[in-house]
Amino acid sequence: MKRQKAEGRKQKAESSRRVLVFCLLPIAFCLLFLAPAFAQVGDYEGRPVASVEVVLKGSSPDASAQAEFRSLLRILPNTEYSAVAARQSLQDLFASGRVATAQIEITEAEAGAGQNRPIRVRFVIERQIVISGVTLRLTPATGTPVASDEIRARLNLLEPGRRYSQRAIERNADEIQAYLRDRGYYSAAVEASEAPDDSDTTGTRRRVIYTITPGEPAKVASFTINIKDFDPKNVQSTLRLQPGTLFTTDALGEDVNRIRQAILAQGHLAPLLDDPVPRRNPETKLIEISLDGKIGPKVEVLFKNYPLSEKKQKELLPVKREGSVDFSAIEEGARRVRNELQQQGYFFADVNPICTVTPPTPTTIDNGTVETCQNLSAAELSGETLNITYEVVLRRRLKLTEIRITGTNKLSVIDVEEELKTQKASAAGFLPFLGGYGRGFTNNA
Repeated sequence: MKRQKAEGRKQKAESSRRVLVFCLLPIAFCLLFLAPAFAQVGDYEGRPVASVEVVLKGSSPDASAQAEFRSLLRILPNTEYSAVAARQSLQDLFASGRVATAQIEITEAEAGAGQNRPIRVRFVIERQIVISGVTLRLTPATGTPVASDEIRARLNLLEPGRRYSQRAIERNADEIQAYLRDRGYYSAAVEASEAPDDSDTTGTRRRVIYTITPGEPAKVASFTINIKDFDPKNVQSTLRLQPGTLFTTDALGEDVNRIRQAILAQGHLAPLLDDPVPRRNPETKLIEISLDGKIGPKVEVLFKNYPLSEKKQKELLPVKREGSVDFSAIEEGARRVRNELQQQGYFFADVNPICTVTPPTPTTIDNGTVETCQNLSAAELSGETLNITYEVVLRRRLKLTEIRITGTNKLSVIDVEEELKTQKASAAGFLPFLGGYGRGFTNNA
């Protein structure tokens, strides 16, 4: 009989307390589970709240923090309990960025029966761990220098005050590894750890520590150039990445540009080079580099009705300087030449490009016209000859000596002179460092 009474009292005590546990996840996910959870405590809806308490889980009591969390709650003492207010309180706690998880515990404030008995509401909060800073423990490198500032510049989402995220820490460890591989350290080791901040009294701040050991730097075994119809002998000796030298991606980029310039010098102005592939031989621990591509078409650039020196062509034409036969590059060259002529007094000159493919390919459209330029494909022209002719129509060469405004006495040239793109001739135009235009400047635009 006594055992039955004891069990009855135990069941009654357990039934007098309901606990709502909500992990503070994104709102849409929370709402999916909140409705069933609140349905379990429907009998608390509208009951008077005797007290509201905030308890910190996993950290020492902090009156200031508890007061701040309490100010975010929608459930207050001496008010009626509301499931909606409880849900909103959890969402507001999460939105503060200072809470990792939280749960609500509800207990009876008084023994007895009835629907209007007061309840106690208790918020159990686990505070969000935040990052206080990043420490780099870097072992001195034996090859290409490794700068801690450059490593820090690659770190992301680890600024002081950010939420502590193991995924972000691991992702940044990968970024450090990638930086070290770019410097030639393929055997580098990066270990991530964390430690409490020395100045932290709340237990919620952590310092992220990366221990970096670059290891032995990788050296080059070979640099193989596989570009059809291109003899690499002349450029091979000028490359930085010779057998036995230290490998870095910066040096590789410079060497690829040297190879490109060597192809451009042969008149093939649109080479198609694949991304270079550096492979580390696991047995020799040396880097084997291969570069594949196509030499592209033989490109000849001509000017009709106006002579332009080779030096000036390289200065003005992206086709010759950058190695591209895209229509945008061809048209940009025409625009720059047109601007050059306008500064020489040919204010209304026209420069029109036309292209001719020899022999024409099956995809060549209207060979010998501007439409041909618009539809060029360097990949289909490898081994062909492409002529780009800029037809120049100079018209009269003028000198702009005066600008007048007629039809009104309310506005003079002096009033708008500084705003005009049209400029009068200036003696200072013959001295480039003084600016100005020797013959003035204007055009249809």
